[in-house]
Amino acid sequence: MVALKDHRQLDLVAGANRQRGRPATGEAMSAAQRQKARREKLRAAGVGSMTVQLPIEVIDAVRHFLMFKDETQDQLIERLLRQQLMRKR
Repeated sequence: MVALKDHRQLDLVAGANRQRGRPATGEAMSAAQRQKARREKLRAAGVGSMTVQLPIEVIDAVRHFLMFKDETQDQLIERLLRQQLMRKR
């Protein structure tokens, strides 16, 4: 029971159910749903995904090459593939 005239007394019951952070809406997506939406968004933008296994030496060489370049790994590999596969023969 809270004394109405005592301003120093804490009301422990009023703040007991309150949690920190933004309240839940119940509409949050799972990780799989977020990834699916991301893949669909990239596909709509004309970008696909390809997973490859490369020797560690090649990966290290790519990282070393890109250290001081203004290019990402995606851009480098796309450029190299375009040069090799789409050149006139």
